[in-house]
Amino acid sequence: MVDFWIPQTSSGEIVDIALLEAAVVQRADARWKLLKGKRRFPSDPGTVLEQVGSNALLLRVLEEGADYEYLSVGKELVSGFAEDFSGRRLSDIIATTPRFGLGLKMLYEMVRSGCEPLYYRGWVGADMPDARFIYYESAVLPFGRDEARVDHIVVTSMLVLRDQAFPAMPQSLRA
Repeated sequence: MVDFWIPQTSSGEIVDIALLEAAVVQRADARWKLLKGKRRFPSDPGTVLEQVGSNALLLRVLEEGADYEYLSVGKELVSGFAEDFSGRRLSDIIATTPRFGLGLKMLYEMVRSGCEPLYYRGWVGADMPDARFIYYESAVLPFGRDEARVDHIVVTSMLVLRDQAFPAMPQSLRA
């Protein structure tokens, strides 16, 4: 099990799926692999979303990655971010919170252009005091009708909320 602490600076790393412990992330990845068969990636994200929808968000790729549109955001992620991004574009998020938005853009672009899944985990530090969570694990999964082009991305995440990790945490550190 991962030990939880609040580091001074937020950080994250791309990892192998075997290093992630979150059952919901593992379930999404297993379903994605089953659906893709001999293709590079599955064509339709619906079946993955049926299994992990409350912990997932669905993005549409716009203009070959010039932007991304959040089509749906699961209730667990809405709770963790204290916001529903549904209907918004990534460019809007970059305009209001550049560091966060540009980090997302980098991950989405790696998956879109590489046509392969990416697995990521991160720690939210004291530099992001408004965050409601302190640790997360994610699978960023590509989908597309045309096997040469990713047109949708599903991000399945498990968030460890501050209140869950540290029930006795001082109120000043809670979001």
